[in-house]
Amino acid sequence: MDVSSKTYTIEVTGAESKIGAFLEMIRPLGIIEIARSGKIALSRGRKTLG
Repeated sequence: MDVSSKTYTIEVTGAESKIGAFLEMIRPLGIIEIARSGKIALSRGRKTLG
């Protein structure tokens, strides 16, 4: 899991029905990317300079 001021990276594991219910619950937040597979690698959110 990773959190920045503009992005959340979340790992969800479990039964397909539970994962589907979770995705529907957060869909109104605006999902940009979903990866559903075995072992994967996702990049972290961009850091802003300020």
